[in-house]
Amino acid sequence: MADVFISYKKSDADRVRPLVTHLRDAGLDVWWDEGIQPSTSWRAEIAKQLAAAKCVVAVWTNDSVDHEQGAWVMEEATHGLARKVLAPVRLDLVAPPLGFGEVQYADLAAWSGGGDDPRLKHFISVVQAIVRAEPMPAAPRPTHFEAPGIKLQGVTMQNVNIHVGERGRDNEDADDDAPTAAAAPARRGGGFSPSMFITRAIGVIFPLVGIIIFVFAMGGMACDAGNAPGAFCRALDALRQ
Repeated sequence: MADVFISYKKSDADRVRPLVTHLRDAGLDVWWDEGIQPSTSWRAEIAKQLAAAKCVVAVWTNDSVDHEQGAWVMEEATHGLARKVLAPVRLDLVAPPLGFGEVQYADLAAWSGGGDDPRLKHFISVVQAIVRAEPMPAAPRPTHFEAPGIKLQGVTMQNVNIHVGERGRDNEDADDDAPTAAAAPARRGGGFSPSMFITRAIGVIFPLVGIIIFVFAMGGMACDAGNAPGAFCRALDALRQ
């Protein structure tokens, strides 16, 4: 019987095959359903291999985390979880299915398929530790800027200087910064924009008109009720005429 059982969705076979190859290259005895011999009862063979495996690798993808399409993967993963030999790995940016959220998965969503990826190497070492019943290896520290599932290739940063609280260095770099500082006002000055002028004029005129209408309306009501000063009412009448 194989030491490692691969649980995956059949539609992901082409993506899982490189993972199987790298696990085998690392000296692990791996079984997945492509190894079922003709005339063999696949259901009985899967059950036998799953029960005997020392490590169950569940591959989380868009298809396998679907509760209808991935029902078999989840059932096989449940066996590995119950025996505490489950080693999940995700190949898509998906969350583990309900019931598997507390088991840390290896994140290979950005994996290109090569064997030199440190995340793949760490995952292989985890599988080896489970198979050999050894302590889990520590996760490697990130060596580059890369968000999960996002590949950053051929990106370099050169001539980047960061100075914090260094007054002397600020003065020394003043000449280098002068062209940039001089160019900034020129960009901010810009040319005359009719649309911007109209927008700002409307923003001033409309509130002013509203205030005038309010004063006339409320003042007229106050004068009619005899609650406003006589001078104000006479001025208001003069404006109305």
